[in-house]
Amino acid sequence: MTEQNLTAIEALATFARRHTDDRAVQALVDAATLELAGRTVVRPDQQVAPRRFVLRRRTDVSGISGTGDIADGVQWPDGTASLRWRGPHPKADFCDRGIDTAEFVHGHGGATEIVWLDQDDEPAAAPVPDANPATASLRLRRVVDHALNKAVPCPQCKRSTACGCVADRTESRIDAVLAALAPWLADGTAA
Repeated sequence: MTEQNLTAIEALATFARRHTDDRAVQALVDAATLELAGRTVVRPDQQVAPRRFVLRRRTDVSGISGTGDIADGVQWPDGTASLRWRGPHPKADFCDRGIDTAEFVHGHGGATEIVWLDQDDEPAAAPVPDANPATASLRLRRVVDHALNKAVPCPQCKRSTACGCVADRTESRIDAVLAALAPWLADGTAA
């Protein structure tokens, strides 16, 4: 592949390889993919599963979809989402920016909510003993980062997506972080 045929990400990786190691280059490419494309890079060795949800509409703003469970959805491990509309004229939508896009486009200001059918299937990976504390620390940081970004339920309405309540979700967020840290705390391998 010649320099002029490179994608922007490939050009970034090629430039970065001149100055750092492959692991750092991959981390940079992954971060750029997330920032530019809104999706996470999922590697074949990662044990993550898709998560199912429905769009539940309380008020039919458009007069087309009706109320109730109007669409079935899947959030893919990379953070993108797919929707399949119910009814006599079904169609499929793909949301490159995931749940945020689905809620922004189809939420109609709270008239429709995302209801999860599956629990968050990405368990905190059990810590693997590693002689390099920097690697263990990076794994731990990723687990904590995932827990900090995990959707937690509102203590008032129990929705895990945006709601109109002005409730503090701090306790739920702390519980999510502690649950993610539990394997490190139990094994005493926190780095």
